[in-house]
Amino acid sequence: MIRVLMCGPDATSGGVATHTKSLTAELKELSVVIIPHSFYGSNFKKLYQRTVGLFLNAIKKRTEYDIIHVQTSGGIFSFISAITGVIASHALDKRLIVTFHNSQTLNFVKKYRSVFGFILNHSDKLILVSDKQKEAVTSLLGDSSKIVVVPNGFKESLYYPLDKNMCRDKLDLPLDKTIIFNISNLIESKGHAYLLSAISDIIPVTDNLLCYIAGKGYYRDALNAQVAELQLQDYVELLGWIPDKQIPLWMNACDLFVHPSLAESFGIVQIEAMACGKPVVATINGGSECIIVSDDYGLLAEPANPKDLAAKILVALDREWDREAILTYAERYTWGIIAKEVVSVYSQILG
Repeated sequence: MIRVLMCGPDATSGGVATHTKSLTAELKELSVVIIPHSFYGSNFKKLYQRTVGLFLNAIKKRTEYDIIHVQTSGGIFSFISAITGVIASHALDKRLIVTFHNSQTLNFVKKYRSVFGFILNHSDKLILVSDKQKEAVTSLLGDSSKIVVVPNGFKESLYYPLDKNMCRDKLDLPLDKTIIFNISNLIESKGHAYLLSAISDIIPVTDNLLCYIAGKGYYRDALNAQVAELQLQDYVELLGWIPDKQIPLWMNACDLFVHPSLAESFGIVQIEAMACGKPVVATINGGSECIIVSDDYGLLAEPANPKDLAAKILVALDREWDREAILTYAERYTWGIIAKEVVSVYSQILG
């Protein structure tokens, strides 16, 4: 029996929180015993949970698990939980796995090289979510048998093809419009400003277009101001946060999913869109090019380049896509498959 103390964020949005919750659910289906330790609440509370709280819980539950698995990202505020994991695993004679999610891995490892090297040297395995991440780490610290790549996954019970018109009816969307959809946290690095500029370039070519952007974050006011400045009120709507169960409706209702992010470790929303049979236009950001490995599934644009993004969107909207090819490709990223890869890593370190 495999028993794991799973340490990760508990939030309503965010890739690491989604990864942790989804992976945990699938591991339980594979009869892995999961002891959760969650990071949530205020920054001060999360700091406690990632340090003293994690160490005390590791001691309290020490007879209930054999592996400590820490889900962490950048910056150092999140990564500190990996340091606590090292201390706890060595003090309690437990195995340690750290999964590192970071959209700017190269910069992070450069800045915190000694700390990252310490974690790598004192973990049993370091899981990265893309080959690009591995390239970044090994270019600075050298190759290591401890490093393994296991990508993010999608929930196949949630993301699957539905009738487009039925989804538009449920969402009260027009049937005769071309719809672009994006969902991500509204932060500057997600590239929404470049998407809005691209939409402004596209409208003179085709004004039968609507763009819906879902998500919450500090950048919303700036994006609303840009929508007004570019006079895109009739073409762009910021939806705010939408519940998880509604996301597949939006994925299926759209004609094209666009992901203009400037930096990604992976970018699972792109796979979720593909699981609904939708092509993706994304930027070359470190993660998207690991997903869009063929023009059969989507197109890649230069980052922070609204002219190129607009051109790729127009090409994608004009193209007849092979929906079955997109769906078949997405199947390799189901959480069921990803969880089995993680169980294989657990088995390796337990011997």
